[in-house]
Amino acid sequence: MEGLPETAKPIVELQLSSPIEEGTLTQIFDPLNNDPSPEGSIVSFKGVETSNATLTVSAKDLDISLGSSIPHDLAPICSINPMEVKDEYVTELPIAIVEALATAESTEEGKDDPAQAAPAAAATAEPIIPVCTVTLRITYKPSPQDQREELYEILNKASQRKATALENLRKISMTLARAGGDSPTKSSSTTVAKPSVKPGFLNKKPKEPTRLEKLYERTIGPDSILRKSLGFVIVGRNYFIFFGAITFFHFKGQLLALPPPV
Repeated sequence: MEGLPETAKPIVELQLSSPIEEGTLTQIFDPLNNDPSPEGSIVSFKGVETSNATLTVSAKDLDISLGSSIPHDLAPICSINPMEVKDEYVTELPIAIVEALATAESTEEGKDDPAQAAPAAAATAEPIIPVCTVTLRITYKPSPQDQREELYEILNKASQRKATALENLRKISMTLARAGGDSPTKSSSTTVAKPSVKPGFLNKKPKEPTRLEKLYERTIGPDSILRKSLGFVIVGRNYFIFFGAITFFHFKGQLLALPPPV
Protein backbone atom coordinates (compact mmCIF):
# COMPACT_ATOMS: atom_id res chain seq x y z
CA MET A 1 0.00 0.00 0.00
CA GLU A 2 1.25 3.44 -0.96
CA GLY A 3 0.58 6.66 0.97
CA LEU A 4 0.60 5.20 4.50
CA PRO A 5 3.34 5.45 7.13
CA GLU A 6 5.50 2.43 7.87
CA THR A 7 3.96 2.04 11.31
CA ALA A 8 0.47 1.61 9.87
CA LYS A 9 -1.23 -1.77 10.07
CA PRO A 10 -3.59 -1.74 7.09
CA ILE A 11 -6.59 -4.01 6.71
CA VAL A 12 -8.16 -4.30 3.25
CA GLU A 13 -11.74 -5.45 2.81
CA LEU A 14 -12.95 -6.75 -0.56
CA GLN A 15 -16.61 -6.71 -1.55
CA LEU A 16 -17.74 -8.71 -4.59
CA SER A 17 -21.12 -8.04 -6.19
CA SER A 18 -21.81 -11.25 -8.12
CA PRO A 19 -21.96 -13.43 -6.11
CA ILE A 20 -22.22 -11.20 -3.07
CA GLU A 21 -19.19 -12.14 -1.00
CA GLU A 22 -16.64 -10.41 1.20
CA GLY A 23 -13.03 -11.05 2.04
CA THR A 24 -10.39 -9.45 4.26
CA LEU A 25 -6.66 -9.05 3.66
CA THR A 26 -4.59 -8.58 6.82
CA GLN A 27 -1.11 -9.25 5.40
CA ILE A 28 0.89 -7.67 2.59
CA PHE A 29 1.73 -9.97 -0.31
CA ASP A 30 5.48 -9.92 -1.03
CA PRO A 31 6.55 -11.99 -4.09
CA LEU A 32 10.24 -11.59 -3.17
CA ASN A 33 9.74 -13.18 0.23
CA ASN A 34 10.53 -16.83 0.84
CA ASP A 35 6.91 -17.34 1.88
CA PRO A 36 5.01 -15.69 -1.00
CA SER A 37 1.56 -16.48 0.38
CA PRO A 38 1.35 -15.94 4.16
CA GLU A 39 -1.93 -16.43 5.93
CA GLY A 40 -4.25 -13.49 5.39
CA SER A 41 -2.63 -12.28 2.15
CA ILE A 42 -4.91 -14.16 -0.27
CA VAL A 43 -8.70 -14.10 -0.71
CA SER A 44 -10.37 -16.54 -3.12
CA PHE A 45 -13.77 -16.13 -4.79
CA LYS A 46 -15.36 -19.01 -6.72
CA GLY A 47 -18.17 -18.98 -9.27
CA VAL A 48 -17.71 -15.30 -10.13
CA GLU A 49 -19.97 -13.88 -12.86
CA THR A 50 -17.18 -12.02 -14.61
CA SER A 51 -19.50 -10.40 -17.17
CA ASN A 52 -21.33 -8.26 -14.58
CA ALA A 53 -19.37 -8.54 -11.32
CA THR A 54 -17.77 -5.52 -9.63
CA LEU A 55 -15.12 -5.28 -6.92
CA THR A 56 -15.13 -2.58 -4.21
CA VAL A 57 -12.16 -2.13 -1.89
CA SER A 58 -12.20 -0.42 1.52
CA ALA A 59 -9.17 0.10 3.76
CA LYS A 60 -8.65 0.55 7.49
CA ASP A 61 -5.70 1.23 9.78
CA LEU A 62 -6.57 -1.14 12.60
CA ASP A 63 -9.97 0.29 13.67
CA ILE A 64 -9.66 3.63 11.81
CA SER A 65 -11.51 3.71 8.47
CA LEU A 66 -9.42 5.23 5.66
CA GLY A 67 -12.12 5.17 2.98
CA SER A 68 -13.19 3.04 0.05
CA SER A 69 -12.84 2.85 -3.72
CA ILE A 70 -15.29 3.08 -6.56
CA PRO A 71 -16.69 -0.22 -7.89
CA HIS A 72 -14.32 -1.72 -10.47
CA ASP A 73 -15.70 -3.80 -13.33
CA LEU A 74 -14.08 -7.26 -13.50
CA ALA A 75 -15.03 -8.01 -17.13
CA PRO A 76 -11.90 -6.42 -18.72
CA ILE A 77 -9.68 -7.93 -16.03
CA CYS A 78 -11.06 -11.47 -16.35
CA SER A 79 -10.82 -11.66 -20.14
CA ILE A 80 -9.73 -14.80 -21.99
CA ASN A 81 -7.58 -14.98 -25.09
CA PRO A 82 -8.96 -18.07 -26.93
CA MET A 83 -5.98 -18.09 -29.29
CA GLU A 84 -3.60 -18.49 -26.34
CA VAL A 85 -5.46 -20.32 -23.58
CA LYS A 86 -3.75 -20.30 -20.17
CA ASP A 87 -4.54 -21.98 -16.87
CA GLU A 88 -4.52 -18.62 -15.10
CA TYR A 89 -4.31 -14.92 -15.97
CA VAL A 90 -2.49 -12.55 -13.59
CA THR A 91 -3.25 -8.80 -13.52
CA GLU A 92 -2.01 -6.09 -11.15
CA LEU A 93 -4.69 -3.49 -10.45
CA PRO A 94 -3.90 -0.25 -8.54
CA ILE A 95 -6.98 0.97 -6.63
CA ALA A 96 -7.28 4.44 -5.11
CA ILE A 97 -8.82 4.66 -1.64
CA VAL A 98 -10.83 7.89 -1.25
CA GLU A 99 -12.23 9.35 1.95
CA ALA A 100 -15.90 10.37 2.01
CA LEU A 101 -16.22 14.16 1.43
CA ALA A 102 -19.86 14.81 2.33
CA THR A 103 -21.58 14.21 5.66
CA ALA A 104 -25.21 14.05 6.59
CA GLU A 105 -25.03 17.43 8.47
CA SER A 106 -23.71 19.38 5.45
CA THR A 107 -26.40 17.83 3.28
CA GLU A 108 -29.15 18.93 5.66
CA GLU A 109 -27.71 22.46 5.85
CA GLY A 110 -27.70 22.75 2.09
CA LYS A 111 -31.35 21.78 1.94
CA ASP A 112 -32.41 24.32 4.62
CA ASP A 113 -30.41 27.29 3.29
CA PRO A 114 -30.35 27.65 -0.53
CA ALA A 115 -27.60 30.27 -0.24
CA GLN A 116 -25.22 27.62 1.12
CA ALA A 117 -26.04 25.14 -1.64
CA ALA A 118 -23.79 26.85 -4.20
CA PRO A 119 -20.62 26.80 -2.03
CA ALA A 120 -21.28 23.16 -1.22
CA ALA A 121 -21.60 22.29 -4.92
CA ALA A 122 -18.42 24.19 -5.68
CA ALA A 123 -16.60 22.31 -2.96
CA THR A 124 -17.52 18.93 -4.47
CA ALA A 125 -16.11 19.97 -7.83
CA GLU A 126 -12.54 20.10 -6.46
CA PRO A 127 -10.22 17.22 -7.42
CA ILE A 128 -10.30 14.31 -5.00
CA ILE A 129 -6.94 13.25 -3.58
CA PRO A 130 -6.77 9.58 -2.59
CA VAL A 131 -5.78 8.70 0.94
CA CYS A 132 -3.69 5.78 -0.26
CA THR A 133 -3.38 3.35 -3.16
CA VAL A 134 -3.84 -0.40 -2.86
CA THR A 135 -2.28 -2.60 -5.56
CA LEU A 136 -4.02 -5.95 -5.91
CA ARG A 137 -2.64 -8.91 -7.80
CA ILE A 138 -5.71 -10.57 -9.32
CA THR A 139 -5.32 -14.15 -10.53
CA TYR A 140 -8.15 -15.37 -12.74
CA LYS A 141 -8.50 -19.11 -13.41
CA PRO A 142 -11.15 -19.65 -16.12
CA SER A 143 -13.29 -22.75 -16.07
CA PRO A 144 -13.86 -24.89 -19.20
CA GLN A 145 -17.35 -23.39 -19.45
CA ASP A 146 -15.90 -19.86 -19.50
CA GLN A 147 -13.52 -20.86 -22.30
CA ARG A 148 -16.37 -22.39 -24.34
CA GLU A 149 -18.53 -19.31 -23.87
CA GLU A 150 -15.68 -17.05 -25.01
CA LEU A 151 -15.14 -19.19 -28.12
CA TYR A 152 -18.88 -19.10 -28.90
CA GLU A 153 -18.85 -15.32 -28.50
CA ILE A 154 -15.95 -14.95 -30.94
CA LEU A 155 -17.67 -17.33 -33.39
CA ASN A 156 -20.90 -15.30 -33.21
CA LYS A 157 -19.03 -12.05 -33.86
CA ALA A 158 -17.20 -13.60 -36.82
CA SER A 159 -20.51 -14.89 -38.24
CA GLN A 160 -22.08 -11.46 -37.88
CA ARG A 161 -19.13 -9.80 -39.64
CA LYS A 162 -19.34 -12.35 -42.43
CA ALA A 163 -23.08 -11.79 -42.87
CA THR A 164 -22.55 -8.01 -42.93
CA ALA A 165 -19.78 -8.31 -45.51
CA LEU A 166 -21.91 -10.54 -47.75
CA GLU A 167 -24.83 -8.11 -47.48
CA ASN A 168 -22.60 -5.17 -48.42
CA LEU A 169 -21.17 -7.14 -51.34
CA ARG A 170 -24.68 -7.97 -52.56
CA LYS A 171 -25.69 -4.31 -52.42
CA ILE A 172 -22.57 -3.23 -54.32
CA SER A 173 -23.18 -5.89 -56.98
CA MET A 174 -26.78 -4.76 -57.42
CA THR A 175 -25.65 -1.13 -57.69
CA LEU A 176 -23.04 -1.95 -60.33
CA ALA A 177 -25.49 -4.08 -62.31
CA ARG A 178 -28.09 -1.30 -62.20
CA ALA A 179 -25.52 1.30 -63.27
CA GLY A 180 -24.29 -0.91 -66.13
CA GLY A 181 -27.80 -1.56 -67.45
CA ASP A 182 -28.76 2.16 -67.42
CA SER A 183 -25.60 3.33 -69.28
CA PRO A 184 -26.63 4.65 -72.78
CA THR A 185 -23.14 4.29 -74.29
CA LYS A 186 -22.50 0.73 -73.40
CA SER A 187 -19.67 -0.71 -75.47
CA SER A 188 -20.58 -3.71 -77.58
CA SER A 189 -17.04 -5.02 -77.75
CA THR A 190 -16.11 -7.69 -75.28
CA THR A 191 -12.67 -8.30 -73.90
CA VAL A 192 -11.60 -11.91 -73.92
CA ALA A 193 -9.48 -12.57 -70.87
CA LYS A 194 -6.56 -14.86 -71.39
CA PRO A 195 -6.91 -17.86 -69.10
CA SER A 196 -4.19 -18.14 -66.51
CA VAL A 197 -4.22 -21.95 -66.86
CA LYS A 198 -4.22 -23.59 -70.25
CA PRO A 199 -7.05 -26.08 -70.80
CA GLY A 200 -6.08 -29.72 -70.85
CA PHE A 201 -2.79 -29.28 -69.02
CA LEU A 202 -3.61 -32.33 -66.89
CA ASN A 203 -4.26 -34.55 -69.94
CA LYS A 204 -0.64 -35.41 -70.61
CA LYS A 205 0.32 -37.70 -73.48
CA PRO A 206 1.08 -41.26 -72.40
CA LYS A 207 4.76 -42.02 -72.31
CA GLU A 208 5.85 -44.63 -74.84
CA PRO A 209 7.52 -47.71 -73.29
CA THR A 210 11.20 -48.34 -73.91
CA ARG A 211 12.66 -51.43 -75.61
CA LEU A 212 13.42 -53.11 -72.29
CA GLU A 213 9.85 -52.53 -71.13
CA LYS A 214 8.47 -53.97 -74.37
CA LEU A 215 10.76 -57.02 -74.03
CA TYR A 216 9.65 -57.52 -70.43
CA GLU A 217 5.98 -57.36 -71.42
CA ARG A 218 6.45 -59.92 -74.21
CA THR A 219 8.51 -62.44 -72.21
CA ILE A 220 7.69 -62.47 -68.50
CA GLY A 221 5.26 -59.60 -68.11
CA PRO A 222 1.76 -60.03 -66.65
CA ASP A 223 0.21 -60.30 -70.12
CA SER A 224 2.88 -62.59 -71.64
CA ILE A 225 2.13 -66.14 -72.86
CA LEU A 226 4.59 -67.65 -70.37
CA ARG A 227 2.90 -66.04 -67.36
CA LYS A 228 -0.54 -67.08 -68.62
CA SER A 229 0.65 -70.69 -69.17
CA LEU A 230 2.17 -70.82 -65.68
CA GLY A 231 -1.07 -69.48 -64.28
CA PHE A 232 -3.02 -72.24 -66.03
CA VAL A 233 -0.63 -74.87 -64.69
CA ILE A 234 -0.84 -73.49 -61.15
CA VAL A 235 -4.64 -73.41 -61.25
CA GLY A 236 -4.95 -76.90 -62.80
CA ARG A 237 -2.35 -78.48 -60.51
CA ASN A 238 -4.91 -79.51 -57.94
CA TYR A 239 -7.08 -81.21 -60.54
CA PHE A 240 -4.09 -83.19 -61.89
CA ILE A 241 -3.19 -84.37 -58.40
CA PHE A 242 -6.79 -85.32 -57.62
CA PHE A 243 -7.44 -87.39 -60.75
CA GLY A 244 -3.95 -88.99 -60.58
CA ALA A 245 -4.60 -90.15 -57.03
CA ILE A 246 -8.03 -91.56 -57.98
CA THR A 247 -6.49 -93.52 -60.90
CA PHE A 248 -3.69 -94.90 -58.70
CA PHE A 249 -6.16 -96.04 -56.03
CA HIS A 250 -8.31 -97.75 -58.68
CA PHE A 251 -5.63 -99.76 -60.42
CA LYS A 252 -2.87 -100.11 -57.76
CA GLY A 253 -4.84 -99.83 -54.56
CA GLN A 254 -3.69 -103.25 -53.36
CA LEU A 255 -0.19 -101.88 -52.87
CA LEU A 256 -1.49 -99.74 -50.07
CA ALA A 257 -3.17 -102.65 -48.25
CA LEU A 258 -1.76 -103.70 -44.87
CA PRO A 259 -0.08 -107.18 -44.69
CA PRO A 260 -2.06 -109.96 -42.93
CA PRO A 261 -1.22 -110.52 -39.30
CA VAL A 262 1.28 -113.22 -38.52
